[in-house]
Amino acid sequence: MPRSPGRSLAAVALLLLASSCSSAPEKVQSGPETPPLKQCGTEVVRRGDGYNSAARECIWQAYRSREPSEFTTTRYTIEGDPVTYRLEVTVTGVVVVVDSKDRYALRGVFRHSCRNLERIAQEGAEDRFGFALSACSGGGAERFAVP
Repeated sequence: MPRSPGRSLAAVALLLLASSCSSAPEKVQSGPETPPLKQCGTEVVRRGDGYNSAARECIWQAYRSREPSEFTTTRYTIEGDPVTYRLEVTVTGVVVVVDSKDRYALRGVFRHSCRNLERIAQEGAEDRFGFALSACSGGGAERFAVP
C-alpha cells in the first residue's frame, strides 16, 4: 500500500521536532519579580478582644496610596467558628479572600476582587473601624463588609 503524502509530511515534522529537543534543561526567562507585599499585620478577635488598630490603619493607608499590602483578621462566631478575611491591596483595588468555617452559614473559601474600600465605624465602638467593599466580582457578592 503506497504512503499518503500527508502521512509522510507528519512523520517528517515529528522527526524534526524530536531532533530539535535536547535533554539539557532550558532556563525559562521570567519577567520582573513581583515585590513582596507589605505586611500590615494580623488580628484574632474573640468576644471583642484582639482588635489591632495599627494593622487596620496600615491597610487603610496602603489602600489610599495603592501600596501593595496585606492584612488578615480572624473573627469568631457566637458558636466559636472562625471566619478569616485576608485583604490584599493592589494597584487596582483590593482582593479579599474569605475562609469561612462557620457551621451555621456558608462554608468554604471565597475570593473577591473589589475596586472600592471604605472605612466604616464599628457599631458600638467609636474608636474602632471596619471596612465596606464594593464593585466586587467573584465569590458571589457585589458588596460586603469586613467587621
